[in-house]
Amino acid sequence: MPRATILIAEDDLSVLQAVGDVLQDAGYEVLRAPSGREALLKLSEAVQLLITDLWMPGMDGLALLTEAKQRHPLLEVLLITGNATVPSAIQAMKAGAFDYLTKPFTPPDLLDVVERALEHQRMRQEIARWRSAGGDDDGAESQIQNLIGRSPKMEAVYDTIRRVAPFKSTVLVTGESGTGKEMVVRAIHEFSPRKNAPFIAINCAAVPSNLMESELFGHEKGAFTGAASKTLGYFEASHHGTLFIDEVGELDVNLQAKLLRVLETGCITPVGSTRERTVDVRVLAATNTDLQMAVDDKLFRSDLFYRLNVVRIDMPPLRERLEDIPLLVRNLLQRLCDEHHLAVPDVEDKALEALQRYPWPGNVRELRNMLESILILGQKPVITEVDLPEFVRRAALPGTASHPSTPGALPAIDLDAAEKTTIEKALRQTNGDRSRAAQLLNVSVRTLYRKMARYGLR
Repeated sequence: MPRATILIAEDDLSVLQAVGDVLQDAGYEVLRAPSGREALLKLSEAVQLLITDLWMPGMDGLALLTEAKQRHPLLEVLLITGNATVPSAIQAMKAGAFDYLTKPFTPPDLLDVVERALEHQRMRQEIARWRSAGGDDDGAESQIQNLIGRSPKMEAVYDTIRRVAPFKSTVLVTGESGTGKEMVVRAIHEFSPRKNAPFIAINCAAVPSNLMESELFGHEKGAFTGAASKTLGYFEASHHGTLFIDEVGELDVNLQAKLLRVLETGCITPVGSTRERTVDVRVLAATNTDLQMAVDDKLFRSDLFYRLNVVRIDMPPLRERLEDIPLLVRNLLQRLCDEHHLAVPDVEDKALEALQRYPWPGNVRELRNMLESILILGQKPVITEVDLPEFVRRAALPGTASHPSTPGALPAIDLDAAEKTTIEKALRQTNGDRSRAAQLLNVSVRTLYRKMARYGLR
């Protein structure tokens, strides 16, 4: 069975024959057309890749590409030309071409880009099938709705999402863990012209630093021990779509320079390869660390920070939008009850008041997990104050009244205030040296950054 069906449009008959022979020898089914018009006649759903010369009489390669993509949006198109220029390459990529080859090229060059284009097309087909099966999560507005809240700070976030989504600008989403940074990024993608293209996410904190370059840019067979086959990286997998780089503050300094180059040039070089590949990817990044402090301490490149920080969205912690808690509780309870097939309980006012006094160090994620525990363990028609965990009932935000304690109970302790005081003391002892302060506190420098950002310490 053929590996795939490829249509070639080329007015130079010797090139048409040679390219077709290389692909046939590699196991592909090949259709040949000596002009753009004839290629359109042979184009069908069975064709997975169109290879076309850029300059042809009558219908040229760009016109053929545009018409072919209109008829078959998931079709991948590869352009070949004898005199590629930067403007023509940019125009081709904007029109939806996967890549282009400059004559003369070798059979390995041709087969390499063909394999990558077909792999990318298979991924796009999987995404399309997932969406048609109901995986679209009801589109862009539903992604906004996932970010529950009507406080002024959240309304500002929604407004920024809608404003920045149509453009290719890089966006940096900052905020504490559990505030919903990934939902912001997904909403931007869903509102963008790339919403039907791949959305791929990578968490820099979850990938060992020695593997990160291969994960981002791909690698060639034999590039390192264990590289048994050529592998597509996250950038190429996101071609024409969106790449979400989560916890970008954890990226190794050496890789930061390579990421900056990709953002500046739109070209990647896989590990073990010397050939650059052009990618059309919108990069969205998120971090829960203070990148400006990391720049000050030479742990993050200033040029990369400024390149990522084109548009910035700061996700407010839950303690700064306590007015959203009643709405959050109702929405989260509805979703949890739908998920667990339970009746949605009411929540008494005193319980909501107690929830609004708690500082929520884990933000919306902590609130959701707490509500899920109450639902599963309680299964009562009404959630009362007594159903809340003791640490929630007894906690109080600085400047608010504590919840009355029971007779004989220990007084409530504001752990956040105690932690902030300890960090301030360590910074004073070290004259603001964050590395030495982290050693005194027995935490990593990055953890100290997160704590300082949380408590507004500079």
